[in-house]
Amino acid sequence: MKSRFSIGFALSFLAVSAALALSSCSSHIGYGVINWSVPERKIVAGDVVPVFIKSNISQVYVVGVGKSRVELPLWQLTLYTSKSKAKKAAAAMADYRYQYATVKIDGLPVRSDPENTARQVYRLKLGQTVKIVSKGEGSPVLVGNSPLPGDWYSIMTDDGSNGWCFSYNLSLWDERGAAAGANQSSA
Repeated sequence: MKSRFSIGFALSFLAVSAALALSSCSSHIGYGVINWSVPERKIVAGDVVPVFIKSNISQVYVVGVGKSRVELPLWQLTLYTSKSKAKKAAAAMADYRYQYATVKIDGLPVRSDPENTARQVYRLKLGQTVKIVSKGEGSPVLVGNSPLPGDWYSIMTDDGSNGWCFSYNLSLWDERGAAAGANQSSA
């Protein structure tokens, strides 16, 4: 009697395990919006992709790109619970989808808010590439009594840090342009 129970339990356990393993291969945990383009994988910032796994140990998401599965660092994508929410977020970033900038000076500060006196959250290096997220309204940056030409941009660094940077010391570029390759290699 005991052996029949053990065999039945073992078969049930195997069936449930197999079902879970098969379902985990095809189901996903949500949809992600790509924050930073991955040209070698033909993934562009603003793309919406299914997300299958989040690994806090490896600090990666596993996403679907065509028929392939690709690992991306956690910072490189924002996860949403539904495809409609992801598409809405992607639409909100559409104006700056292809926009990046290269830093013109070493030590350029990234601020918590779009004003020159806001807390510094990061320092950029000469030649570093940043992703332009959006343009914002902020306080003018003054030299003496004269405002510098430029705008405040919400940016993301190549490690996922976010903040505000004034464009006077940035060279803005569109990744679809011919100069994009040269700028990306200098990061």
